[in-house]
Amino acid sequence: SDPAYIGLSDDKAERMRHYKNYINRDIPEAEKLMISGALQRGQLTGTSRYIDEVEQRIGIRIKSRGQGRPKKQNPGEENHVQK
Repeated sequence: SDPAYIGLSDDKAERMRHYKNYINRDIPEAEKLMISGALQRGQLTGTSRYIDEVEQRIGIRIKSRGQGRPKKQNPGEENHVQK
């Protein structure tokens, strides 16, 4: 069994009640959006340290690198911000 689940209580009924309350709690909208975005991009959620550790263990880079590739520029065209 999961040590975190077992650690909720020594009593089975109380442990189940604590877990049910945890699962049914409201998740802030910002957190829902962060999780949804990470799922859509196939990214992890967690601290940089956690992500670094997972990358090291599986040998694959998984950090978020922004959206897609940069726009192509025509030769001689400079990067200007339009107002």
